[in-house]
Amino acid sequence: EGDPIPTERELGQRFQVSRITVRRAIDELARNGYLTSRQGKGTFVAKPKIQRPMGQLKSFSSAITDEGHYPGSRLLSLRHERAGGEIASFLQVAEDTLIWVVERLRLADNEPIGLSLVYLNLPTPTFLTPAELGQEVSLWAILIKKGIILAKSEETIQSVAASKKQAEWLQVEPGFPLLLVEGVVFSINGSPIEYHRIFNRGDRYKYSIHVVGQPIQAIPP
Repeated sequence: EGDPIPTERELGQRFQVSRITVRRAIDELARNGYLTSRQGKGTFVAKPKIQRPMGQLKSFSSAITDEGHYPGSRLLSLRHERAGGEIASFLQVAEDTLIWVVERLRLADNEPIGLSLVYLNLPTPTFLTPAELGQEVSLWAILIKKGIILAKSEETIQSVAASKKQAEWLQVEPGFPLLLVEGVVFSINGSPIEYHRIFNRGDRYKYSIHVVGQPIQAIPP
């Protein structure tokens, strides 16, 4: 993992094939996630992607641990501010309601793999501090300790390009493909507690979904 592969010329000479054949093979390996290219640096053996099953309410730290990695988090910003129109709508609160905003860099084995921006509508007088967010990787674990039980979430996933600032934090090039996970998490009584936007590196993540349905009947001739 992380090692550079030989040049196209070296691979062509070693296997006695044309550079076009080598280039096609490299492109196919890259499409399947085995190789990754870095502009101006070359092509490298890719790290395996972290798989996140859809349909399971699981914290970042739990999912990363289950995949055999060490989870980490770096607090970028913690603030108490008034909800704007869009955020207020997601959290089902009046505009200008005071909410918590938590911005963090998510790590796996000390490597940055995601940026998390979370808006929280917490019951009064629940507080968050930089100290507890620095000590505990899982925000949900902190909420559970405060008596807030999360029950379900609604998520969407789309591909976006990394901005200059996002690329800087995630140690990739601007325009690098990211997976934006956007969603609302509800408490056990059905109230929206969290609205989040999570930007994950496209080269380190893949999502899976298990679908159960009725057997497909044969179509009559």
